[in-house]
Amino acid sequence: MFEGHPLPMAPLHVYELPLWIAFAGLCATAVLRVQFEREWALTMWSAHNIKRVWQRLADESARTGGTLTSHTMGILAWALLGSLWGIEHAETWGDGTASKGAWMGAGLGVITLLARQIAGWIGAWVTLEREAVERGFEVDRHMRNWLLWMLIAFVFWELGQFEGFEHRAEMGRHAAVVWWIWLVLKWVRQFQSLLHKRLQIGWGIAYICTLEIGPSLLLFEYVG
Repeated sequence: MFEGHPLPMAPLHVYELPLWIAFAGLCATAVLRVQFEREWALTMWSAHNIKRVWQRLADESARTGGTLTSHTMGILAWALLGSLWGIEHAETWGDGTASKGAWMGAGLGVITLLARQIAGWIGAWVTLEREAVERGFEVDRHMRNWLLWMLIAFVFWELGQFEGFEHRAEMGRHAAVVWWIWLVLKWVRQFQSLLHKRLQIGWGIAYICTLEIGPSLLLFEYVG
């Protein structure tokens, strides 16, 4: 405090943890690009050429290492989103909000991943469409890599636009917009996958609503 007014905070101090998470995400991206070319190619195709994912050859499928790297990147995306949410709610939580949010985000990412796998196994057993469900898992995994990159770009953009810690609510709204844009793009890709596998439209709608739209709306309502 100086003469009753709070001291201004440097943007690097405010965004310190998100920047570290972004750096970890960039390192994971480099590992994916250099070590796991198949997973990298599938991630690129999932964004702009989804038909190429469906038409890939057997030797173009991702390896275990690439799959685990993508899952790690997905959890980093959740941690980064959580750290931004923590910064937005700093006035309520007090000190250490970014780290609390990051841990909560990472934990939510792990829970989401496990819940999706379990629900997918059940869905594959009920619908007898195991291949379609597995392709849905793939699209989700690849699109989470894109979420991480979108959030990294968002952090650097916010860093350049920083006008004081009092604007954190505006930053939170911007982060929510990025998340919703990514969600809509992912839902479009998921629905395209369902149509490509020619699932019954009822099963397709149930899948999208149960594993995609419903949980996302509940999460947004809870943390908003």
